[in-house]
Amino acid sequence: MGRFTSVFLSCLSFLLFVVLLPHVSSRPAAMPARRSIVGETCNQIARGDPNVDFTFCSQSLRSAAGSDGADLHGLAIISLKLAVANATSAATRAKALLKGNGLSRYYKSCLDACREVYADAASDLRDATGMIRSGRLVDARVYISAAVDAPVVCEDGFQEGGLASPLAEEDGDLMQLAVIALALAVRLG
Repeated sequence: MGRFTSVFLSCLSFLLFVVLLPHVSSRPAAMPARRSIVGETCNQIARGDPNVDFTFCSQSLRSAAGSDGADLHGLAIISLKLAVANATSAATRAKALLKGNGLSRYYKSCLDACREVYADAASDLRDATGMIRSGRLVDARVYISAAVDAPVVCEDGFQEGGLASPLAEEDGDLMQLAVIALALAVRLG
């Protein structure tokens, strides 16, 4: 009877371990679960779109105030604010570059086109932010999609003229930020 009891208790212990382990390990931890949403979300976005780098996504979102406790809606707003700031900064840089001496007419036209599409992108992204806040997700996605095209338009002008773009870094960053915002808007519904 002692041996049977020992085997029975061992089996019972193992069975309880197997049954209860999934419940214990899946129990949400308050802060870590909230913090992991940035990493988990960026991982999904980066895996789904070759234009997004996981490290860029997670560092960008984590750099913003409020991202630690944000849900998907909050991350969408944060990503849009980051994209607006980037587009505005890029437009300002393009405008400053236009003041340079000895620039060809074609080079200036490329810079001016970039300045214009960045300003339009910033406006579209601001509008999309309001649309997400008011629940107009389909409209927001349309506006964000328009902003995704801005860096492509800017880079195409320089490439068509066989010129190196002085705004390549800004274009890459805006592309990623806009794609991140779009992916988050899609995940919202």
